[in-house]
Amino acid sequence: MSFQELTAAIYTVVSAPPETRDWESVRPLYHPRATMVRTGIDSAGKRYAKVMSFDEYIVNVSELLKGVTFHEVELRQDVREFGNVAQLTSVYEFNFKSADKQFSGRGINFFNLINDGSGWKIISIVWDNERDGLCLPDWS
Repeated sequence: MSFQELTAAIYTVVSAPPETRDWESVRPLYHPRATMVRTGIDSAGKRYAKVMSFDEYIVNVSELLKGVTFHEVELRQDVREFGNVAQLTSVYEFNFKSADKQFSGRGINFFNLINDGSGWKIISIVWDNERDGLCLPDWS
């Protein structure tokens, strides 16, 4: 599986219609001890990092996106690979629509991957979204 196919699979699952996300279809892409880290700024303006296992992430996302139409697509991907390790930067765009709010934005996923002999596995994903005072750099 190519790196682009890997990220496409991840974005496809999170973009599925509410309550139909097939997390088990992408579980083989994750190392059993993979970590997911959502970063951002809370309502009080304080930085945070929410560190989760893959299973904790599934519960968290399922709760956050319950009844929500959410779509995420990759805009750009850069990969650095060395032996059995790879670092993948994935710039994405998302659209969020619930009964009472609608917004869109962009962000970056930083993937760390390992090749364990059976193919590339995600060992961690760390991400953040654009917001006031934080814009994606121009990587053209």
